[in-house]
Amino acid sequence: MNEPERLIAAAKEAQFSGDMRAWDSATALLAADAAADGVLLAELRRARAEAAGRGWTEDDLRRHLTRFRSPAHAAVLDASALGASDRFEAVGRVVEVLCALARLPRLAVLTRSARPDHPALGRIRALLAKAESTGFPAEAEALVARAQALMTRHSLDRAALDAPDDAPTGVRLGVDGPYEEAKATLLHVVAEANRCRAVWHAELGFATVLGFPADLDAVELLYTSLLVQADTAMPKNGSRRAFRESFLTSFAHHIGERLLAAAEAETATETDLLPVLSRRDEEVDRAVDRLFPELTSVRSRRVRDAAGWAEGRKAAREADLG
Repeated sequence: MNEPERLIAAAKEAQFSGDMRAWDSATALLAADAAADGVLLAELRRARAEAAGRGWTEDDLRRHLTRFRSPAHAAVLDASALGASDRFEAVGRVVEVLCALARLPRLAVLTRSARPDHPALGRIRALLAKAESTGFPAEAEALVARAQALMTRHSLDRAALDAPDDAPTGVRLGVDGPYEEAKATLLHVVAEANRCRAVWHAELGFATVLGFPADLDAVELLYTSLLVQADTAMPKNGSRRAFRESFLTSFAHHIGERLLAAAEAETATETDLLPVLSRRDEEVDRAVDRLFPELTSVRSRRVRDAAGWAEGRKAAREADLG
């Protein structure tokens, strides 16, 4: 082990143990040695490769570092050289990233292959963007309803093809604070309405959503848009945390009810597709069982503010998804 490697090991051990005096000493010596840069960057490449072997994608790593460390730590992943203006800070940040990557648990490996962007998705994105930005509720209502119809039709068209290479896959979506449980509930109901399953990893700040590719597209687009709409509708000035949390939980539950009703109405006339859809549901369930054999369900915490619940229900009604 050369001197930079020894200092990196010492800095990591100090970070893990909380020994700030040893941390400062090892980091200062690394920062003073320009020859340590290549060793640090090689360690970083090795740590990223090990994380990839445990199921972490580059997007996963950036999301994790941004949430649990800082955007500057996430930017270390793209570094080809260490900063010269404040080497102590730059070197320390790299070692902190190495420590964070070393702590990562093993994740389910997801194999979502890249596909050409379907024309329907562009129209859906445009409709939802306009729904989020308009100040006119009636216009937003029409735009979101149209987007939901296009999502459902796109999914049904894919199911009708019943292509042999169309199989369940997955994506990980961030579930950020505040009100993580309410946001995880929103993602769950959106996934359920679109024939997907969401598994929330509360301690890691994300959820894994499993389903067929067209359905995953719908979940990503709709979940992101509804978060924006809920945030816009949520009273902020003077409202208590319990109110806001209850508001978002209520919004999620009642949006879920309406999404399920809309999905059932859209598929009611597609009787020829029912055997295909049933088989696809079973395939998604098997994928969940295979990737998460020890999965358990947890009951949501009780609602703590009746007024927040009532306002959330009202906001969900006004979203009018058709």
